Amino acid sequence: MTETIRLAHGSGGEMTSRLIKEIFYAAFGGDVRDANDSAVLELPRGRTAFTTDSYVISPMFFPGGDIGKLAFCGTVNDLASVGARPIALAASFIIEEGTTFEDLRRIAGSIGEVSRATGIPVVTGDTKVVDKGSGDKVFITTSGVGSIPDDIDYHPRNIRPGDAIIVTGSIGDHGYCITALREGIDIKSAVTSDCAPLHGLVEALWPFGAHIRAARDATRGGVGMVLNEWAMQSSRGILIHEERLPVKDEVAGGTALLGLEPIYLANEGKMLIAVSPEKAAEVLDCIRAHPAGADAALIGNTGDDKPRVVLETAWGTQRLVPVPRGEILPRIC
Repeated sequence: MTETIRLAHGSGGEMTSRLIKEIFYAAFGGDVRDANDSAVLELPRGRTAFTTDSYVISPMFFPGGDIGKLAFCGTVNDLASVGARPIALAASFIIEEGTTFEDLRRIAGSIGEVSRATGIPVVTGDTKVVDKGSGDKVFITTSGVGSIPDDIDYHPRNIRPGDAIIVTGSIGDHGYCITALREGIDIKSAVTSDCAPLHGLVEALWPFGAHIRAARDATRGGVGMVLNEWAMQSSRGILIHEERLPVKDEVAGGTALLGLEPIYLANEGKMLIAVSPEKAAEVLDCIRAHPAGADAALIGNTGDDKPRVVLETAWGTQRLVPVPRGEILPRIC
């Protein structure tokens, strides 16, 4: 008989202890005898980055990852977006009664795998169990702390006229993958979620110092939303070129049938980088030399006009790229 989560697993007693030991300690490592109410960290001197996020994606498992890998990578990438080197993560789980131990082990195992692969530990966490029907199997909240080098300041306020806009790879893969699953589309191609940690790629850009103006992982709302936020925060116009946007043929075709635009679809392994024009070519080469940036492209530049995002189409015409209204795709991450 399949073992499932019961309300007693959230009671704080023996069943809770067994759940934490057999699922989470088994996946993340560590010794349960060292457990305490807080993790104690040795932080490097200098500025510290801290972030938190919640993950409620449906379905929980998808080609290229699952909610566990997504939660870990999403938090790592949020730290990387400000130029931080991730030091440690925390993970909190809300588990619906009736969730199978098999699914929970698979999710925790994904977190453990990417944690070991990156060398970034999960040092503390929490579990709560809710009544059947009060949740949707598993929700995860992750927090992360990282260290920022003294000469790194990645923020849209630093963007200047003429800066180059680079995207580190093909866009829309994650959003299309999840949409196809929900719509029952059989993906007979290599399109999977791009869920991946990007801190190593960002660290490779540290030597460029202040030439890197800003960085952001393009998750909900995709590239279009990030560019609109940058335009507003920097008071700069941004012009991008449709023909330069790296979009896989399968994603372009599939989104056209679904009435979606890749520029607004979520990514979980792509970063937007704003860089000074004099270093743009070098930065692009550096990004392409990293495994996570092989398909990087320079997609546009900033201007000094009013803050808006303009797309030059393949036909040479121009149109606005507005902030997306409403929910493009709910529970995408």
